[in-house]
Amino acid sequence: MPSRILWEEPMKRSIIYILFTILIAAGAFLIPRLIREYHESSIMPTEETEPVVLESEFDRSLTLRIKFADGVEEMSLQEYLIGVLSAEMPEDFPIEAQKAQAVAARTFALKQSQARKHIDADVCTSPACCQGWSSNQNEIAAEAVLQTDGLVITYDNKLIDATYFSCCGSRTEAAVAVWGGEIPYLQSVESPDESDAPRYSEEVVLDASYFAQTLTEHYPLIVLDGSPENWFGKISYTRGGGIDTAQIGGVEISGTDLRTIFSLRSTQIDFDLIGDDIRITTYGFGHRVGMSQYGAKALAEADCKFDDILKHYYQNIELQQLCMKKTSPPNPEETLFFEAIKHPW
Repeated sequence: MPSRILWEEPMKRSIIYILFTILIAAGAFLIPRLIREYHESSIMPTEETEPVVLESEFDRSLTLRIKFADGVEEMSLQEYLIGVLSAEMPEDFPIEAQKAQAVAARTFALKQSQARKHIDADVCTSPACCQGWSSNQNEIAAEAVLQTDGLVITYDNKLIDATYFSCCGSRTEAAVAVWGGEIPYLQSVESPDESDAPRYSEEVVLDASYFAQTLTEHYPLIVLDGSPENWFGKISYTRGGGIDTAQIGGVEISGTDLRTIFSLRSTQIDFDLIGDDIRITTYGFGHRVGMSQYGAKALAEADCKFDDILKHYYQNIELQQLCMKKTSPPNPEETLFFEAIKHPW
């Protein structure tokens, strides 16, 4: 009897070990597959219908510190983005333009928060620094944010500087022409007709003496004597149609400096003489680098989808889906990090 017990116990242990090994192997095969299928089903559109996001996951989970004029307030990325769209894009723009704006705004906000421009906040509500924001939020802005939840624009697997502006003449500007640094995804591209934009063009008429005095304050070596028609020399232009440099009074002045000095709407500038006055006509509004909002509107009205709009204005980019994960062990400065999943578009 004892010899039988000694024989059965090892046999039982062997059988249990074999069964346990089979279960582990099956789990190793099936669990990753189930997880992968879950993630794929959550971001892949079906063939029959357009993808519908019923509830925001990433945007609702992430909290940002927003710097207002009267203090700092915490809110979800979702609420912040709805306020940004409500402030930055007209409510009557098509949904695909709104969605393109939502993805650009999300990318811009997360990129800005990484830069840590503010000591006590992630972003602010100044359009000159970060993005505008409105508490008067509209439904199409909310819909655009929900339908693009967690989507961002990347280049070389990094968030891009998703700059945007109101409108341009007929082409956007390359970043190098405006800010001096080459950014591969911010190149000059054609933009559809934007003549319906309320700030498409502007005329400013300046007295010649005021024009001369203002430039002299910035350029002491400038010579602006005699007739104004003799002040202007060679003017060179960027590929985007803006002034690169202008010879005025023997001094070379950049288009960006002219825009700043005279508070002009853009660097796409025409000069005309009207008697003793100088008429300055500008086309477009903003730095004209990145996505044109009125151009996005025109493309959406031509049945372009939001991803096509983004890929037109931002060159060789990818759309990626961000997921929220907990760090382990927790990082005292940042307890959450993002995992990027290459989007199927």
